[in-house]
Amino acid sequence: MNDWKQRLIHLDHCRGVGWQTIFTILKSDPTLELIYQRPIQYWQQVLHSPSKSLETFLNDLNNSSLRTATQTYSNQNIHMITFLDSEYPIRLKEIHQPPWILYCKGDCSLLKIDNILAVIGTRLPSSYGISVIKGMIPELISHNICIVSGLAKGIDSIAQRQAVSSNGKVIAVIGGGLNYLYPQENVDLAIEIMEKGLVLSEYPPIVKPEKWHFPMRNRIISALSRGILVVEGKKRSGTFITVLQGLEQGKDVFAIPGSIQALTSEGPNLLIKEGAKMVTTINDIIEEW
Repeated sequence: MNDWKQRLIHLDHCRGVGWQTIFTILKSDPTLELIYQRPIQYWQQVLHSPSKSLETFLNDLNNSSLRTATQTYSNQNIHMITFLDSEYPIRLKEIHQPPWILYCKGDCSLLKIDNILAVIGTRLPSSYGISVIKGMIPELISHNICIVSGLAKGIDSIAQRQAVSSNGKVIAVIGGGLNYLYPQENVDLAIEIMEKGLVLSEYPPIVKPEKWHFPMRNRIISALSRGILVVEGKKRSGTFITVLQGLEQGKDVFAIPGSIQALTSEGPNLLIKEGAKMVTTINDIIEEW
């Protein structure tokens, strides 16, 4: 691993550093050769942080174990892909604030697949939604379509479990570091995907998931995909954040119709009304692609 990559990963581990901070640092020091020599006044100007936060950042910047975290991760078979690496997916480079680094465990070649379908929906699916997922996923897998989702409770994890059991290609994008798999009930699924597919995060492995991480995670799910399939979901939900981000990114949006009396179907039905392609069989997706 080259020194630049190691320095970028170290910066990414420093508390108080966000996407914009790294952008500012890279603009003034593209090689990152100066980060260990900068005076405190520079960091005060760049970080705009109160003194306590600045002190935390400087402690992390001078932390030798964080500086050598890359070796620890390599020993754990965690791949670190920066935005300049050839393995970095082109689709991610086209979005607002593309991740500087992807921390991945599993088969990174899946990032290069063209036909990736995001399958998303409510955390509280009906028996109808579950039945649709269990029927459609094996068929999608048989057409060599890779399934990406967020490992969340409900539609996401049901789709991913079905993809794994169908020996399909599957990617999970998580909202925290790889050392803090969430939710607890899907840890076994995450481990299985690491063995048979790919689990990734833009957050360093030592970072615990936070509530605000999940909307950020959703932009990666939509960016990696060629299209988004909405199975069930209310109008105002995390599902719709992903759809809106997908629309901004120019993705195909597909939706499973449902009963007009079911709250879980109001989201997909509204999407269909507004122009999403209605899906009643997987041929509706295959023909579109």
